[in-house]
Formats: sequence, C-alpha cells, structure tokens
Amino acid sequence: MSEDNFDEIAGMFAERVSNPLAWFKHSRSLLAAARSTRERAEALVDPWEKSDLEHVATMLYGFCIENLFKAIWTLKKFGTPYGDAWDPIAEFPIELKTHNLVKLAELVDKRLLQKYELSLSLLSEAATWSGRYPCSLKGEGIICQIPQVNEDAEAIFKQYSRPFTTIC
Repeated sequence: MSEDNFDEIAGMFAERVSNPLAWFKHSRSLLAAARSTRERAEALVDPWEKSDLEHVATMLYGFCIENLFKAIWTLKKFGTPYGDAWDPIAEFPIELKTHNLVKLAELVDKRLLQKYELSLSLLSEAATWSGRYPCSLKGEGIICQIPQVNEDAEAIFKQYSRPFTTIC
C-alpha cells in the first residue's frame, strides 16, 4: 500500500471515529432496529422464539445506547464536525474501547447511574452475550427478560439525543 493510500484511509478513519454525528446516526439506526425487533417479538406465539427475539431487541437497545454514549463523548472531545476547530484523529480513543455501558455512562453523565445503573448493566450483558448467544461462556448472567430495561433505553435515548437534533 502506498503512503498516499495509507494517509487517505487514515483520514477516512479519523473522520468516522471522531465524528459525533456518525456515532449518533448509527445509534439512531440501532434504535429503529430494536423497536422493529421488539414489535415482531410481541406478535410471536411460541414462548421460546419470543424470548429469544426479546433478548435480541434488548441487545440492539444496548448497542444503540453504547453508540449514543460514544457520540456524546466524541461531541465533548472533538466538537461538531461543522466547526472550524474540529480536528479529527486517526486513532480509536482508549476511553471508547469498552462495551460496558456503566463505564461509558460515567464518561457522559454520572447522574445516569443514579437512575439507570441496573438497566445499563443488563443492556451491557445483552450486548455481550444474552442477545447474541443462547448462553454465556461461563454460565453467568441473567437469562430472564425485564421489559423495563428497554423502556429505560428509550428514555435515555430521548433525553441524551437532544444535542444532536440541532447539528444533524
């Protein structure tokens, strides 16, 4: 690979990883997928299939909130991509190298933990294994579905997506 190609690829990566709007738009797409999956689960009769699909919906809500938190963090760190001072970097920030929503919530707004710590933990678990696989590697975790977790994800998205409505 030539140095020019490498620089071009690094530039494209920098624009994606540092762009809060890219993170937010992906979060919004995952939210739509979670809602659609949740609706489909409600229509199912088979309890096992319904349960599996509900776990998948919760997994998608977890991915949605993860991307939203990363969008908020990048907005605070780099600002809007439409600003003159926006200076993207071609390196994945160490702060974002986690799927743990409790840790990410601490970066965004510590008040989130006061109200949503349990839901954020369960959303992390769904994103890690319960929405993806029939069991975890070591048998740990909760395998029941708690509908309030999805409602909390909806509430978090509604409250914390507001800054993006003015810059999209």
